[in-house]
Amino acid sequence: MTAAQLSTIIIASVTGLYSLLLLGASMISLAERQKRAAAILLAIALLMALAGWAAATFSYPGKNFLALLLLADIALLLWLLLKPPAGEKRDSGYRFMPARVVDERDTIFARMKLKPGTTEYNNYYTARPESRSPDDEARSLPGLLSAGGTKYHPLNFAAAEANFTLIEYMHKAIGQPVSATKTEIAAPELTRYIKKWLSTLGAHSSGITELKDYHLYTIRGRGSERGRPVDKRHRYAIAFTVKMDMRNIATAPASPVIFESSQRYLDSANMALQVAGLLKGLGYDARAHIDGDYELICPLVAHDAGLGEIGRMGLLMTPDAGPAVRIAVVTTEAPLLPDMPKPDPTLITFCRICQKCADCCPGRSIPYGEMERAGGVLRWKIDSESCYRYWCITGTDCGRCIAVCPYSHPDNIMHRMVRRVIRRSHLAAEVAYMADDILYGRKPKAR
Repeated sequence: MTAAQLSTIIIASVTGLYSLLLLGASMISLAERQKRAAAILLAIALLMALAGWAAATFSYPGKNFLALLLLADIALLLWLLLKPPAGEKRDSGYRFMPARVVDERDTIFARMKLKPGTTEYNNYYTARPESRSPDDEARSLPGLLSAGGTKYHPLNFAAAEANFTLIEYMHKAIGQPVSATKTEIAAPELTRYIKKWLSTLGAHSSGITELKDYHLYTIRGRGSERGRPVDKRHRYAIAFTVKMDMRNIATAPASPVIFESSQRYLDSANMALQVAGLLKGLGYDARAHIDGDYELICPLVAHDAGLGEIGRMGLLMTPDAGPAVRIAVVTTEAPLLPDMPKPDPTLITFCRICQKCADCCPGRSIPYGEMERAGGVLRWKIDSESCYRYWCITGTDCGRCIAVCPYSHPDNIMHRMVRRVIRRSHLAAEVAYMADDILYGRKPKAR
């Protein structure tokens, strides 16, 4: 076989392989209802096939060199898929070691529970007068799940309200008593059982960490326990995520997003209460931390349990579902084996590069640029007040940042391969970010 014949075979084989991969990616995008991406990928596949046929068929100077370049390209791709994940490019600040400084009374959700004219309202805004005007402005808007919201939908809003109401009833189950009889279970066995059970119940991921002081609020801010200091009485925290359905999230900020959000809060609350009930039944004190009744900051616990990193939008970024998850936590004194998480700086690197959530945020609540130090940790700090005000205008909890995040793409073979390459090359992360803009648009339309 001559060198020219070998070059012809190499060029035809490699370009043919790439054409088939692009065609497959186009079909996957079509199944995801991403028509723009499907059309672009199909066009590139056809151009690749045509260019490959011409490059393989005709003779020209440099044909052997082109064949060598294509072989090198294949070798590079295989190397990226098989090499260990990339290390930190520079100090990313992804390690969270904050001070314990968060008073739940200062969160926007707790502040919105204050009723004008009450003693609690007057006392709070006397101490923090700078918050009164923006908070009263938010109160003057239609509000979450209000019929006056711009995204009002009677059925979706009613379904979401029903879910949140049921969660409120579930708050009473948090105080379920602990059995007086303790059943001794070895830590490895109990840990395996809980994780397997959560997976069976539908959890997307789960992890265990030792409970840290900075995981906890300093003071409770909602409900009957408002004003009570939070004590660290448990040793371990079980964090788990529940994946959201992107078919609903993709409509953000329309009404299906709050239906989806409320449903996953309900699902996670049910799982957390089941796990806490199991531990209490074994004679170990435990507490479920669910929507509307937290003693701790769930994303910090989930981060330390190895479930992901805290991204630009201030949410937990999981490796294969991005921010499209809801979190619940169970704390306990039961013997468990903590996970030894490996930080994933490539998630933070991608958030640094991308900034799509900031571009698409309707409330302009997500910062651009680099992280800043706040609360003892280097992070991106969102404007929770402007975010909540937008919720009060639409009547939904928006979710636009989740919908447009490249990491929220479905966990199928195409996106799994892209994520794998991103974790192994900072340059690949930059290429993937640009490709996402080309295929899906810098500001994708809500479906």
